[in-house]
Amino acid sequence: MNFDESPIAHRAVIMERLTVDQLVHQFQVNHRAHYTGRVDLQISKGECWSLYFQLGRLVWATGGIHRFRRWYRCLSQFCPEINPNGIRLRETEVSRVWEYLALTVLIKRQRIRLDQAVQLVQHSVNEVLFDILQGIDEVSQLTYVSESAENIGEPLTLINAEQILLRAQLSWETWRNANLAPYSPNLAPMLRRTNELQQQTSPSTYKTLSSLVDGHSTLRDVATLIKQNPLTVARSLLPYVHRGLISFQEVEDIKIPVSPEAQPVPTPAAPALINQPLIICIDDSFQVCQMVQQILTPAGYRFASIQDSMQALPTLIELKPHLIFLDLLMPVANGYEICSQIRRVSVLKDIPVVILTGKDGIVDRVRAKMVGASDYLAKPVDAEKLLTVTRKYLDKYAVSTPNTANYEMGETTALMFKESLMKT
Repeated sequence: MNFDESPIAHRAVIMERLTVDQLVHQFQVNHRAHYTGRVDLQISKGECWSLYFQLGRLVWATGGIHRFRRWYRCLSQFCPEINPNGIRLRETEVSRVWEYLALTVLIKRQRIRLDQAVQLVQHSVNEVLFDILQGIDEVSQLTYVSESAENIGEPLTLINAEQILLRAQLSWETWRNANLAPYSPNLAPMLRRTNELQQQTSPSTYKTLSSLVDGHSTLRDVATLIKQNPLTVARSLLPYVHRGLISFQEVEDIKIPVSPEAQPVPTPAAPALINQPLIICIDDSFQVCQMVQQILTPAGYRFASIQDSMQALPTLIELKPHLIFLDLLMPVANGYEICSQIRRVSVLKDIPVVILTGKDGIVDRVRAKMVGASDYLAKPVDAEKLLTVTRKYLDKYAVSTPNTANYEMGETTALMFKESLMKT
């Protein structure tokens, strides 16, 4: 198959198999032609990636099986001060470039810096290119779409497409050379034969594995949570996979963030749910908040997260939760400062506050007590210990297990304080 030497709008190229050399060649053609527009890469099973070019340079990439999981993960990594659930645009429908437009809005509102957005864009583009390279044998169609079909506005950065493709190719080759080619970083590790695993590992190793390997967080999610790269995480788990103690499984993408105009407004028709104890987790990591939610909501608790430490106090005053989990190390304001502020507010002073931290020293425990913390829980979060400390402080409340098949826990609470998060 031969590619044309100039990109043509709305031209679809059908192929049996796309090669890396052909993709590099097409990037070179785009560069020479100063192409502005979108290139879609479609695979036979329906999955599609979209690459956005401006004057021959890459400006954005999206699509794949985990479009919004990638967005939430990158946002927590490069813009930890932003609560992803509080971001909204005026569009009535989520477009292909929703995330890119959201970044533009955040910069204009001075919620994030340009350099943060640029890092996020480059990292996201690199992830998409890695996924394309891993599935390149299945690409069956390449389509050019004119610039008028979808305009992303002024580019946040212009990326040399050949150079970033080369970096992605090196990452893919390293991944393949580590015998990881059959496994995508978008797969979620899950424990198997836990009794056998516990016997073959040390207590600390088993504790770490059981708290991180939950079957819901992908290799990339786990890597972001522990501030490692997916290759390191996958390599460390591979011996357990070979012994059948851990397996990899596919997981769905995170629910699409719909703009408030299209969201159903919660009604007071569910008193059983509204009366459940409300727990708030204040942590700059989206993955940590998500993990805590996955543990607490099936147990019947309402849940909300706050990732912007500067918004913690006004949101707590508004919602008056029954229990607070508070991260120790956060940008701008740390857990000690926030806990001290909580104890000085009359409506909050009696609410139990449990410090969450990776630092488990006696000095930190003493300091936490001095600022009024009720308890102390070490990271990574252990599900059993988290539920134990929760019940310790909330046992006086009757909790009924929700019908999770009909209701997504945390949604009501998120809607309650979304507006307050967006005011700044």
